[in-house]
Amino acid sequence: MRKMKYHDLFVKDDIHTDEHIFYIDENNTVLFNGVIVDYNNGVLVWEFEVQDGFRTGIERVYYPTGELQELNETDHNTTNGIAKEFYKNGQLRSQSIVARNVHIITITYDETGDIVETWEISEEDLSYNVVRDKIPEYRSRYKLEQ
Repeated sequence: MRKMKYHDLFVKDDIHTDEHIFYIDENNTVLFNGVIVDYNNGVLVWEFEVQDGFRTGIERVYYPTGELQELNETDHNTTNGIAKEFYKNGQLRSQSIVARNVHIITITYDETGDIVETWEISEEDLSYNVVRDKIPEYRSRYKLEQ
């Protein structure tokens, strides 16, 4: 898979999400496919898969010291699927099932791995109607670690 640095590509903002669409050329005519990486002071801080110019696939965010901070499934510039956050020591901090950037369920852990909180979207949540029809499908498709 082709790998390029974030700043070596050209971008145009997506009118729907205000997120970047990535192109190989400055005229924004050839969409990028591959992996984009971003470094800060020589340390990898972000890498993500891109299909047809959109963040689609696996996204990894790293602490400035190089440890994995987030691991997200993405689709068309949105978090869609499983999203995980980690403590610097590698222990799972939280994991969520997410539909188009809307968290359906989140389990939060302390640094020793014990569950601190389990949160689920409710009908009172402003985003509920956006994902209401996807909740059963996503709960059966994506399984969270217990």
